[in-house]
Amino acid sequence: MHCCLSLGYSIGKDRQGDIDFQRILAVVDPNSTGYVHFDAFLDFMTRESTDTDTAEQVIDSFRILAGDKPYILPDELRRELPPDQAEYCIQRMPPYKGPNAVPGALDYMSFSTALYGESDL
Repeated sequence: MHCCLSLGYSIGKDRQGDIDFQRILAVVDPNSTGYVHFDAFLDFMTRESTDTDTAEQVIDSFRILAGDKPYILPDELRRELPPDQAEYCIQRMPPYKGPNAVPGALDYMSFSTALYGESDL
């Protein structure tokens, strides 16, 4: 949800929310299976954010999920994201090695910059 809001989508319970939601579904679930694979969602987010979103905006979204910590825990990702998205992130985020690191902490900052080609992951 935070990702869609950062792109300017109003996914509320109103006419504009329905329009935006149907547009997104048509792209990420073109066969109307009722399931969205994370890779399809990631492709959508990458295409949609090419002109508007930045790694910093994605970092800000993860920062919100992480409660302002410089790292995120797998349990936080599993609580806040659909299972396939959470596991995708958990498998690809490097361990956080900064100050006050706790066991299992993940580095959402380097992961986000790598998604936008600003560094290598």
